[in-house]
Amino acid sequence: MPGPFDFLKHPLAKEIGLILLIKLVLLMGIRSVWFDAPVDVRDDGVQAGLHVLGAPPEPPEKNPK
Repeated sequence: MPGPFDFLKHPLAKEIGLILLIKLVLLMGIRSVWFDAPVDVRDDGVQAGLHVLGAPPEPPEKNPK
């Protein structure tokens, strides 16, 4: 009776497994290089809503001297 992992003796299965392992390592490396910094999330919902509705922008505040 064949065992559950007898398909791994086939050369094609070994090559596919090796390729998947290399891809996994490369994807983890890419993720650690480019996506390691946390992203600053800002809630600009009110400004976006005003922009979509066509409301005039608020003038910048002037600081008296």
